[in-house]
Amino acid sequence: MKTPLKIPAFLTRPITIPPYRWTMSLAFWGTFVGVVVFSGWYAWSSWHRYEQGSQHRLMLASDMVATVTQKLLDGHASGLQFLGRRLQRAGALRHPRRARRLLLDYQKSFSEIVSANLITPNGQVVASTTAPAGVPLPDFRNNPTIWPGFQKGLQVHGMRIYHPIQGPLVDHWVIPLRYTVFSPGGEPLFVVTTPLRFHDIEGFLSHLPLLPGTAVGLIRNDFYLEGRWPVPQGHLAGMLSHPAPAGGALRLALQRDPHARHGIYAGLVTVERSYRFGAFTRLSRYPLTAFISIPEGLWLVDWWQRYIQFPLIFLVIALGFSLVAYQRILSLDRRWEAQRQTFERTLTAQATHDVLTGLPNREGLRLVFDQALARAERQERLLVVGFLDLDAFKPVNDVYGHGVGDDLLKEMARRLQEAVRRTDTVARLGGDEFVLLLEGLRGMDELDQVLARLWTTIARPFPIYGAVTSIQASLGYSIYPFDEGDADLLLRHADQAMYAAKARPGRDGEGWAQIYYPELGNINMGDELLRRNFLQALSTGAVTLRYQPLVALATGRVAGLEALTRWRRGDQDVSPDHFLPALGVRERQALGRFVLQTGLRQLTQWRKAGLDLFLSINVTPEELDQPGFTDTVLGTLADFPGVPPTALVLEVLEVGEILERNTALGHLQQLRGAGMKIALDDVGSAYASLLRLKNLPIDEIKIDQGFIRELPNRPQDLVFVESLVNLGLGMNVIITVEGVESEAHIALLREMEVHYLQGYAITKPLEGAAVADFVRNFVLGSGDADTPLLALYQHLGWVHAAEEAALNHGLCEDAELAACPITGWLRTHASNVPGVESLLAEHAAVHALGRKILQARSGGTREELHRLLGQLHVRSHQFQAALGEVVRIMRERTATEGQTPFPST
Repeated sequence: MKTPLKIPAFLTRPITIPPYRWTMSLAFWGTFVGVVVFSGWYAWSSWHRYEQGSQHRLMLASDMVATVTQKLLDGHASGLQFLGRRLQRAGALRHPRRARRLLLDYQKSFSEIVSANLITPNGQVVASTTAPAGVPLPDFRNNPTIWPGFQKGLQVHGMRIYHPIQGPLVDHWVIPLRYTVFSPGGEPLFVVTTPLRFHDIEGFLSHLPLLPGTAVGLIRNDFYLEGRWPVPQGHLAGMLSHPAPAGGALRLALQRDPHARHGIYAGLVTVERSYRFGAFTRLSRYPLTAFISIPEGLWLVDWWQRYIQFPLIFLVIALGFSLVAYQRILSLDRRWEAQRQTFERTLTAQATHDVLTGLPNREGLRLVFDQALARAERQERLLVVGFLDLDAFKPVNDVYGHGVGDDLLKEMARRLQEAVRRTDTVARLGGDEFVLLLEGLRGMDELDQVLARLWTTIARPFPIYGAVTSIQASLGYSIYPFDEGDADLLLRHADQAMYAAKARPGRDGEGWAQIYYPELGNINMGDELLRRNFLQALSTGAVTLRYQPLVALATGRVAGLEALTRWRRGDQDVSPDHFLPALGVRERQALGRFVLQTGLRQLTQWRKAGLDLFLSINVTPEELDQPGFTDTVLGTLADFPGVPPTALVLEVLEVGEILERNTALGHLQQLRGAGMKIALDDVGSAYASLLRLKNLPIDEIKIDQGFIRELPNRPQDLVFVESLVNLGLGMNVIITVEGVESEAHIALLREMEVHYLQGYAITKPLEGAAVADFVRNFVLGSGDADTPLLALYQHLGWVHAAEEAALNHGLCEDAELAACPITGWLRTHASNVPGVESLLAEHAAVHALGRKILQARSGGTREELHRLLGQLHVRSHQFQAALGEVVRIMRERTATEGQTPFPST
């Protein structure tokens, strides 16, 4: 017994990342994220503080401009008031020359004044510093652009400011300042105007202490620009006399709060169409507002330089050093990890590989074995586990020494690796024992090729001390999934097969290898000889076919035949039940090809003789699992052009999961598409068949003969046969019943309306020469109807009809108890059997429940119907079981007396 494979503990330890690396990475990236979040908060906070401070500074600057402008205008207002009193005392309206002299003196006192003018309330200019003496002066009544505003201003006390104009007394743009002098009675006496040079206001604004890029100006309450510095490129002074467009940020801010003295604004300005931040302050007593603004870019640059630039440089340097340090630490850690992994790989290689040959040892084999099993399961391929042992290796060590023996083992390991494929594994368990894992095999043909290469490699002589010697080997192998189990079990089975191969005498190129099968431990030479000689028996004609007819109930004539194999050994025929279990995959495939070719050849002869028959051939699971099976069948059929594909029925037997594999399902679908019929054999013998029947590409089901043969002894099992027949009828497939061995079977199956019958009640399997005469002469009889089977079937038919009528409110004939066939049969054939009276009473109870159901169908409730149906099921099952007991008693009694219990059963 081999010891189980063990794996070192460090090989099974899961690969984990060291905790310190997690901690280090978490600390670094946590710090990085924290710095990024803090930087974002700092940028937002600094911008908020800078914005508040800048707005405050802008507000102070606008207040300064407003204060200076206020003082400037107050000075002019005082001067005009003083000039007006002097002109009033001098009688200016009566003495124009005196008035002109006073106006000239006033103009000389103020350099920013363009001119000084004295105007009467009716618009006549009395005196002006710009007109020479004796020259006619203008009359504002003749100027429609000035006269309406002039009349309106006569009623205003104090100085009044107008938007820039090109006055009639000057030749360039000015801002007129006007003062009206009133009489003691409140009547306007005259008006004094002193226009200011427009450029003088801009000059005043240009001398303010402003930062580069800052703009400052004055705007009237009616949104006319009085002045702005700096003057934008492309703008003339006169152009500023137009109102500011409605979309300007300053105008929108003034309109939004018309009574606020101070304010802040931000947005696009109309002069440069740029985005600016600004503040404004309204002047007292004058319709002017001072404003100051700064470009957004200048604001951002200043904020960047004050708060961001140097902290950012420091942060980038700090993060750069941190990242370099982190990468350096990771690099060192990876180097240490690589050294550790290299060390572990060295330990792993020493623990999992054989030191002498370099092949995987017992532990290394375990590592790849489970993976190979998983791949075989996933890919649906064969996995061959081979156990190889060298024959007579001990004398080599004894004669030549252990050093030579070691060299021979190394050479053997090299040859084995060369003989197998790259996907295969060769391992050494110790001594002269090797294990082979051959993966991904599609069929036995590939395995035969690998085994042939192995034998050729091993059979080559080995050089030893200048001489050559031959070494023989014994190989035992097990094939997964045919041999299901884990790694230890497969290896143990291969070991048992190896000992069986080693014990086989006279081994050659084919006998050196032995496949494992369950009976290998009890193998005898007769069974082994049977298996080895089967292929020879196929070629010599010892294996022949018999044909069992299938009779169609619709015509009573033979419609087809099933080909059955017989092997003539000595003086007796051996049925497949005895030799098939001992055959290997190769022998089964050869048998399948033989049956197909021989059966089609015989069918061709019958069809030429005028017999329109079909032929059923059994297909083994091993054939269905071969990739080229469909091509083999179609190629063989093409060799017999007289046989159409519709005349061939392939019977498949569900074994394990074979019919769920893609290869098998693909073969069935292709063959069915070519016109052949697919029959599922022995339906009902496996529970899985009933569950997956609807998913298989089949045309026919053959009910297992085990159900039919025992019906005469166990009539209560009729319900199972009835269920299988109803299942096939519901699926609309052909139904064939095997095991028909009595006339009672024939009568019952006629009543069930199945399609084909097959069994000894028709005939035993025939030789090919006897088929033609039998087919021409045979006509199926009506069978024996005087049996409990047919009577019970008719009784069950009435019970099912009553149930259907109750559930679906259909029609059902209310059969009387006396009319039921069971009553008559029991009174005729079982009147003296003990317990028959209680059986008749049980039968009467079933019919009584049926009548109650039919009565409650029209007047009862749904709950009452379901209760009665439940009682009917229980009573019916009890009656069937009691009937089976009566039949058993009758058979035992008549068997003792040597009589037939009832006809034809």
